[in-house]
Amino acid sequence: MNKPDLNKIVPRLLYRLVLGATMFVSMSAHADDDPLGVGKAPPSIQIQKFITGAAPELTGEQSCGLLVFFNLNEDKATLIGALNRLQKELGPKGLQVAAISKDKEEDVEKAFSNAEKKSILFALGVDDAENTWRAWVEASKLENLPLAFVVSRERIVWVGNPLDPTLPGILRKAVIGKYDPKLLKKAQPMLVAARKSLQVGNAQEAYKHFDEAIELDPAFFSDIVMERYKATLNNETNESVAAEWIQKLVKKGGGVSLQNEIVTAIVKDPEIQRRDFISALVIADSMIGKNPTLGLQAKALVCSAQKDWPQAIDLQTEAWMGADIVDKPMAKQRLEEYRATAKIQSGKKP
Repeated sequence: MNKPDLNKIVPRLLYRLVLGATMFVSMSAHADDDPLGVGKAPPSIQIQKFITGAAPELTGEQSCGLLVFFNLNEDKATLIGALNRLQKELGPKGLQVAAISKDKEEDVEKAFSNAEKKSILFALGVDDAENTWRAWVEASKLENLPLAFVVSRERIVWVGNPLDPTLPGILRKAVIGKYDPKLLKKAQPMLVAARKSLQVGNAQEAYKHFDEAIELDPAFFSDIVMERYKATLNNETNESVAAEWIQKLVKKGGGVSLQNEIVTAIVKDPEIQRRDFISALVIADSMIGKNPTLGLQAKALVCSAQKDWPQAIDLQTEAWMGADIVDKPMAKQRLEEYRATAKIQSGKKP
């Protein structure tokens, strides 16, 4: 039996070891260069000073935070207004909003008037050491400011401009742990095709693409449901077309939460000029069997829009009496609003 030639084997082994080590180092370097983005765990927040509020807690199964990095030379009034609205609406549901500047503390203090500081509902932090800035902004390799990160259930689920009109809808899902960037990515080509079809006046083609996206998950794409509904209202002279579509969609499913969003939009959305209260009542009635409190409140909302105050008050009273303890304060507040408005209306001269 021939003996192995060590002079040939050893160099081969050394070559393989060196090659393996090189590949490992290369892969590690590539991993370090991988930008911070969707799907990644959030870095720590190391802020020395919060002018208002405190650092958001981004760990925990129920956590949800919006971190916004900005410069002082930006339009602060618009940013404050947008973040205040988000904190006011979604703070009770668990959203924590924080805005962070890397300017010096004294400069940040001077940039905001006392009235502005008092009006801020979110946390305002100073990161002049730039530890947090490097961990988030520089690690993301994104340069445009302001820059926002949405963190839900210990993962970054969205990165973009905090003034993006789609952000409120994203946060409404993220705060209850139902924002799915993979699902959104899957639907994106359909949504692009739908919007392009509308631009060239091909409404029927747009409807088809919108419906394909909605079919993936109607509850998740509730904002797309409303976009499709409004497109139908704007492109069809016959109002029954939009009514038939929205009622058919609700019958197929989507859940009470989606139905509540639809009713609220029909009543309150400023972009909807032709308000289909008949469909809203049909949807609200279908909700009552599944969630009496939410359904009764939805129906009361429609009645209030029709200025049927006695019916609105009766329905809201029933909703308030049957509501869970945590929901009673809000139900009672809405009831008092209906009573006050009804009193004012009854005092007006014909």
